[in-house]
Amino acid sequence: MRNGWVLLAGLALMVGACGHVPGVERSVPGHGVGAGCNTAAARIQALIAQGRLAEAEALIAESTAAGLISRPHATQLLTRIAQLNTKLGEIPARLQRAKDFPSQLKDHTLYQIEKMMEDGDFSLATKAQLQEAAKLIKEQPRLMDKL
Repeated sequence: MRNGWVLLAGLALMVGACGHVPGVERSVPGHGVGAGCNTAAARIQALIAQGRLAEAEALIAESTAAGLISRPHATQLLTRIAQLNTKLGEIPARLQRAKDFPSQLKDHTLYQIEKMMEDGDFSLATKAQLQEAAKLIKEQPRLMDKL
């Protein structure tokens, strides 16, 4: 049992270290570095937001095993990570034949596409093409049902 407590203590230190992560809101302002940001879920969200998806997956596995996050929540997070890792070229060929399909983005993941939109980077594609690419990845099951 001692090893379990050591693991939990190590995870608590690891997930509590997200006070310097940009974009993570603190729920308890003014209570020191990492205040309100000491949960595994907050740290995982921060890693996902930074695009550090492999680290987020590892932390999800460790946090689930340690009981810090529930299995259903872990499943939701892993589903989101899988979606963010999906490349436009991996969607079904029937969807790739859509009118105005942005083929220049085939090798880009949803994370990369969303980041381009967020940053206003339209060097590879227009805003409309980026939005179309994101929609195709996010909604592929629903779109396939329509075909």
